[in-house]
Amino acid sequence: MYNIWKKNDPSEWPLPELVNKQGIEKYEYSLFSQNGEDGIIRYLFSEIGFGSKLFLEFGFGVTQSNSLRLILKEGFGGVFIDGNELSVKYFKQVAKLFGITNVVAISKFLNLNNLETTITQSGLPEEIDLLSIDVDGNDYWFWEAIKFLSPRIVIIEYNASLGQELSLSTLYDPNFNRHEKHSSGFYCGASIKAFEILGKEKGYSLIGCDSNGVNAFFVRDDCLTENIQVISSQLAYRPHKNRLERGLSSEEQFTIIKDLQFVNIQ
Repeated sequence: MYNIWKKNDPSEWPLPELVNKQGIEKYEYSLFSQNGEDGIIRYLFSEIGFGSKLFLEFGFGVTQSNSLRLILKEGFGGVFIDGNELSVKYFKQVAKLFGITNVVAISKFLNLNNLETTITQSGLPEEIDLLSIDVDGNDYWFWEAIKFLSPRIVIIEYNASLGQELSLSTLYDPNFNRHEKHSSGFYCGASIKAFEILGKEKGYSLIGCDSNGVNAFFVRDDCLTENIQVISSQLAYRPHKNRLERGLSSEEQFTIIKDLQFVNIQ
């Protein structure tokens, strides 16, 4: 684990095999992230610059998160929150070895009752550079509720099994567990279109998704540059690569869960 944190950025970027890609997928690579987010985040900050150099990330692993590269390579501070006590414990141990003192790791299962208190008590100011949400359930409801922070970039996991046309979110449940909701694990989060609508309401533009069909990337409207292309949810959408590899098309994935309860986001 100690040595994993010592990994370096690729010497050539964008990666040679991706130089002909369009949009933000051209910049993908994973140093500590799971789906190429490290490279996309690096690109976005190369465009908009750094501000507070602070992040907030819900759901993280000790060696895998969207903010770890920013901490180790760019000197970011901020807050990790996760319901897994062991993840928090191990992160604190490794952070101590690396002399990292500007990152707080909090063990808490978030819900709408404790969300604002947990974040405000962490000491974050209103203006932060990055918000990353991956909680496999209440993602839509958490972003909607965060009115007391103004992140410049937002990364949020969308549910590609809901397709590119429907504007749906799962019902809010303070104890959400996607595998308890349905054995497939496909009933969670919200569709890319639902997040696009919410983003517009909050002053954010959708600028793309990772090629694995996991995360949607938003930039606050006042931070957009002429090089950052705003894109519709229909064009940004990518199917979930891992679920496709199980032999299920996106349409088949939705068929499995379509009779469960959803909220139509307008």
